[in-house]
Amino acid sequence: MKLVKSLLLSSAVGLTAVASAQAADLPFRKAAPVEYVRVCDFTGAGYFYIPGTDTCLKVGGFVRAEYAYVSPSASFFPAVSTAVGGVVIPGGTRINSNLRDVSGFFARGRIEVDARTQTAYGTLRTFVRYEITKANGVYQGSSTSQQGFTNQSGSNANVDKAFVQFAGFTAGRVQSFFDFYADNYNMEGIANSDQSTQVFAYTATFGGGFSATISAEDPTIRRDGIGNGEFNSPLNLAAGGVSSDLGYGSVRIPDFVGVVRVDQAWGAAQLSAAYHEVAVISPTTFGNIQKDGFAVQGGLQFKLPMLAAGDDIWLEGAYQQGAYLYQDSAGTLNSGVNSAFLGGFQHIDHDAYAFANANGTSTVSLSKGFSVMGALHHYFTPNFSDVLFGSYEEVSYGNRARNTDWTLGGIGDASEYRIGNQFIWTPVNNLGIYVEAVYAHIDQTLAHNPGVAASALPVGIKKDPSSFEGRLRVERDF
Repeated sequence: MKLVKSLLLSSAVGLTAVASAQAADLPFRKAAPVEYVRVCDFTGAGYFYIPGTDTCLKVGGFVRAEYAYVSPSASFFPAVSTAVGGVVIPGGTRINSNLRDVSGFFARGRIEVDARTQTAYGTLRTFVRYEITKANGVYQGSSTSQQGFTNQSGSNANVDKAFVQFAGFTAGRVQSFFDFYADNYNMEGIANSDQSTQVFAYTATFGGGFSATISAEDPTIRRDGIGNGEFNSPLNLAAGGVSSDLGYGSVRIPDFVGVVRVDQAWGAAQLSAAYHEVAVISPTTFGNIQKDGFAVQGGLQFKLPMLAAGDDIWLEGAYQQGAYLYQDSAGTLNSGVNSAFLGGFQHIDHDAYAFANANGTSTVSLSKGFSVMGALHHYFTPNFSDVLFGSYEEVSYGNRARNTDWTLGGIGDASEYRIGNQFIWTPVNNLGIYVEAVYAHIDQTLAHNPGVAASALPVGIKKDPSSFEGRLRVERDF
């Protein structure tokens, strides 16, 4: 028995020694050191280095929920057929108030990524902002009686911004360089230029906050259509007149924008100018006509720290000929508060109106108009602030338009003012609760033949309509 135990112990010791020797021969790899995420030292807060690269990245976005209500009223579309929300409404159409959506819900999610890399030529920046929207009711404009709020219609996903910046050059989809205030505070649009578009641009900086930009921008974003005047009026067609297919032609050249700007501790100032080609074509009936449209704009922002931290005031004015959407990106003047119809007589604005001549040709009259706006933001406490904002605008189309009765496709002069107030409560960082109210009113003349009173409007249709809108918004930024 002792002999057996000795043999077993000897075998166990031998096996242990062999196993130890084999283990010592196995390859061994040390764990790689952990590369912790580093905060970028040449950018603002929120940027971090992508591990293993020299590129800094910032990820952000928001979730936004809204509810809106617009006061109901009946609408009347004049002689000229008008495309609204993608649906053609024949001239002489009346839309009763009970056929219009007057309230609706809106939800939007936004994700954005900002990547920056230092180079010998300065910072190389790439930015992408993607939005997903769900909307109904007055936001969507689902019926033939109305159009949704501008840039908020329907349920969709879209690239709001996507651009590259390098050595002063900007290429991609950005806020138009023409814009200044661009509806910075108000939810409901007022009369000012606020448009995302595709550009190729160059910005030169001169020190002291001064800069100058030249930009070639997508002209289709700023096209507000061609009105066909008396061509398509019911009276003209009933008398055997020729209908018109005049409209914007194919894209030939971009819009050209020039900007001079200064940003300093007191605020900012900007002067903008834009060229917009109005190329009118008729594939079947009338000849082609080319007109030169343009717009100019000046804006000021004054910071008011003497009142409260974060306070400021914005002032802006614009003038245009044949380029209405540089005056008011909300769209047509009498399409209501930012394209939710005010109701009443629908004065439909365009970049130009076409009228028939006796010799079978046509005359094109460019729109002429201006807009002014102001907005004051004041903090009562760090968590509660208020914005008071408003705008005024006018537009006209010359003697030929105003001296043709509206039943024959004429269009009179018009002016509009909008005034609103917004309360903002931020109970915690990056959470905002907004309540906004806006009132809008239009004064307009009914176009009529010289020496003859304008044709009467249908019973119950207002020549000078007004509208009230209220909105509630909850937004979480990150």
